[in-house]
Amino acid sequence: MNKDYFIVIDGKKIPVSEEIYRAFKRPLWTEHKRRKVRAKNEWSLEQLVKDGFDVSDDSTLVDEIIEDKMLLDMLFTALAELTDDERGLIDALFFDEKSERKVSRDLGISSIAVHKRKHKILNKLHNLLKI
Repeated sequence: MNKDYFIVIDGKKIPVSEEIYRAFKRPLWTEHKRRKVRAKNEWSLEQLVKDGFDVSDDSTLVDEIIEDKMLLDMLFTALAELTDDERGLIDALFFDEKSERKVSRDLGISSIAVHKRKHKILNKLHNLLKI
């Protein structure tokens, strides 16, 4: 069964192909996902206190927590800018803790290619973070 795809422009429903629909919606989906991740990862000072962090005596600790949180937010924003293939490689190497050799076997490419792709993606993240 074929599904009909529509986009709304100026209040009018316009029939489009699935490819055009996905291209039109992709930025909206990305922003929605980014907001969802950000909301999940946002902390308030009150929540930190509820979670057992003692922030009353040491303002340096609060500053460090806030700085770490801001860096994490920047990282999640930069990661959301990666393509699906780039994000998959970073997830495999850093979050799933797979070796470059294991990833190369999974992808069916050389470990040198994985290594070069990793460095290219890390440079891209560095530029997105502007650290």
